[in-house]
This record gives sequence, structure tokens and C-alpha cells, in this order.
Amino acid sequence: MIIKILSRYFTGKLVALFLLCFLLNSTGFSQEDKKNHLLYSGGMLFFQPGYTMTKNEFQSVESLGIGIGGLLRFYIKEHLTLGVIGGNQKTSYSSTNSDNSYISLGYGGVFFGYTLLRDKFRFCAAVSLGMGRIKNLHIEDQNGVVLNSASFYSYPAKVAYPMLSFDYFITKKISVVFQTIYLTAHYNKNDLYFCPVFQLGIVFNR
Repeated sequence: MIIKILSRYFTGKLVALFLLCFLLNSTGFSQEDKKNHLLYSGGMLFFQPGYTMTKNEFQSVESLGIGIGGLLRFYIKEHLTLGVIGGNQKTSYSSTNSDNSYISLGYGGVFFGYTLLRDKFRFCAAVSLGMGRIKNLHIEDQNGVVLNSASFYSYPAKVAYPMLSFDYFITKKISVVFQTIYLTAHYNKNDLYFCPVFQLGIVFNR
């Protein structure tokens, strides 16, 4: 139930997460921060190209897509990070008589992993588990804006993937994030969705 709520939150309110992290960051540093120990990082992953590999009852789908996301990391110990992450990945593809078919995955969940801070760089390796939803509009016949034959599917999905990220500190409060994930989703009993994704974003640190 908690993971489902997280999924809905992140796929619908990524901008709110970004603003919240900015406001929290602007309230000042705690005593621990003065000792160079960061408490959390949070922000938006605004550029997410990926390559989707899946299939439906009509055809296989292998195509480039784009997405957006957000994350919030907490640094529990020197080398332990826990947090929440979410996003949406949408891929358009060509079907029989249309170039407007698409499949998307909205996802959200928790992650845990290892982190290492060195000078102006932070490395994180983690695993995320969560829930999501697959949406697929498959068009078999289209005449202009009229869809003569089309099917729309929407399935809940279980999502899991590894994460590797590098942060570069522009200032103590702001970092650029370079992250790769390999989205894997299981839906509709036996269907699988795969999508390696590169993510670029900005996070605020405190």
C-alpha cells in the first residue's frame, strides 16, 4: 500500500518534490552540516533518454523514448543511503498503419544502497523496488486524426532496477546528477518491460 502511494505521488507531483527540496535547502544548515555531513539530497531528473524493449499482442517494441523523474536521498550513515525515486518513461513507436502508437511506464518506490563522498564528487550504487503502471496505445489503422482501429491497455506493474549515479558539486548546496538505471517491470501476468535509461538532473543538498 505504501509503495502504491509513492508511485502515484512521484508520477503526478515531481514538480512539488523539486520545490519542497528547494525550500528545505534554503532554511539553513544544521550543526551536523557544519561538520561537512550532508543529511539529504533531492531534486529533479529532467532529462531521461532510454531504450524500451517489450512487446504486446500485436508486435515487439524496440524504440528510443524520453522521460522525467525525481529523487530524494537520505544519508543514514557514512556509506548508507536510503530514499525514494519516481518518474515516467514514454516511448513512441511505429505500428502497422501509424507512427503514433506509444507505451509508457509511470513508476515510484524506495531504494537503498552504498554511497561514497570524495571532495566534489559523490558515488551511489543502489537497488530500487516499487510499483508502477504500464499504459499502451497501439494503433493498427489511422486516417489523419481518426483512429479506425486501436487498442488501449493499462496494467499495474511491479518494478525493480539497479541504479548507478555520480554527483558533481557545483556548490555545497547544488549538485549535477548523472545517473543510469535499468528499468524492469512485470505486468499483465507474464509480460516484461525493459528500459536502460540515462538520467541527468539537479539536486539540492543539505
